Amino acid sequence: MFEAVGNMHMHTPYSDGEKWHAEIAQEAIRAGLDFVIVTDHNVWVEGVEGFYKGEGGRALLMVGEEVHDVRRRPQANHFLAYGAEKELYHYAADPQRLIDETRAAGGLGFLAHPFDPQAGLLGDNGHSLGWQNWEVEGYTGLEIWNYMSNFKGLLDNKVQTVRAAMRPEQYIVGPEPETIAKWDELLAQGKRIVAIGGSDAHGTRFKWGLLARVVFPYNFLFCAVNTHILIQEPLSGNLAQDKKRILEALGRGRAWVGYDMPHSTKGFRFTGQSLTKGVMGDEIKLDVGATLQVRTPAPCHIRLIWQGKVVAEIQNDTNLTHIPVEPGAYRVECTIPYLGRERSWIYSNPIYLC
Repeated sequence: MFEAVGNMHMHTPYSDGEKWHAEIAQEAIRAGLDFVIVTDHNVWVEGVEGFYKGEGGRALLMVGEEVHDVRRRPQANHFLAYGAEKELYHYAADPQRLIDETRAAGGLGFLAHPFDPQAGLLGDNGHSLGWQNWEVEGYTGLEIWNYMSNFKGLLDNKVQTVRAAMRPEQYIVGPEPETIAKWDELLAQGKRIVAIGGSDAHGTRFKWGLLARVVFPYNFLFCAVNTHILIQEPLSGNLAQDKKRILEALGRGRAWVGYDMPHSTKGFRFTGQSLTKGVMGDEIKLDVGATLQVRTPAPCHIRLIWQGKVVAEIQNDTNLTHIPVEPGAYRVECTIPYLGRERSWIYSNPIYLC
């Protein structure tokens, strides 16, 4: 299978971002991405999708939508819709209806930054934008790692805010633990919940007294938390064909979330084998010969997770093999040293043993 790397959560001046679609595409090319999906708030922008060329290659720019009810107080329940090919903000006030309409339109739906931290320094403007209506059903998955959410959680006082703004990579360690716990809880219930990661890029310029800085420029974020997918054939340059391939891979969970700043996660693989072979998102039979294999592009701490428990692990290695004995969803998470601390590096989608 072929690997494509993308970033799936960002904004333009159509909502609250700073750069337009063509500029974002150039930033993606410079970062080495294969695709990006722009998700402006409550607007679906037509006429900008396609392959953009630049120095160093090309990137496919697609358009989705980040839907939320602007009248809800406090704000919450942000929803990323991909592939619906129409605006969905009309349904924002009813989360279940929003999910149903997304699916009816042939789209995929992900709960954005589901456990979003509060930013103490921002007062009422820094409240959590997490997901509240957990009774909903039918969504595709969760945005398990949102880089801007990580940054929000660091805004407790002015000193720490300035430090985090100047060196965010020094302070960000991994996704919100509550999000990972919720994902494991849902998987243990037998639900198939696809994990993605995103930047939530805005390119906003912040100013504190004499200090002015663009915190998290697009190109910086495109080198941080990305979603890697596996597709049957490489991207061809045909918009309709390649959109279909990308959305199909995301819908099936043939993907992992990679923090590409410490070390590129390209080349990671998580596979299973019994009477049939499978990759992330696939179902394989749990028989006496079933095995799971992990391969990473650099030595790291590899953990195999089942129902929130570590069932196998190895440190400072690039390979792990495990013979599973229980049915259910098995996923991989890897950590790696970076800037003096152990950081989250890879979160795979599950392989399902049945």
